[in-house]
Amino acid sequence: MSIGPGLAGMPMEDWKIRTPKGKEYAFDTEAEARAALPEYDEGSTLWKRRVYRGILNTTMSPRGWQEVT
Repeated sequence: MSIGPGLAGMPMEDWKIRTPKGKEYAFDTEAEARAALPEYDEGSTLWKRRVYRGILNTTMSPRGWQEVT
């Protein structure tokens, strides 16, 4: 994978909400994800992963998703 110039090679975080039924919803920031969490089913959880974006929107995550408490 090629890492591009500028922000393309900078580490960022992806955020998602996972419902008890296994559905997942993606968010750009922690603030957006936390604000949306009450709108989903009781028992939904918040997750994040550290990513590096490449030139072609390819995402690499060295550790994978981690649940946030």
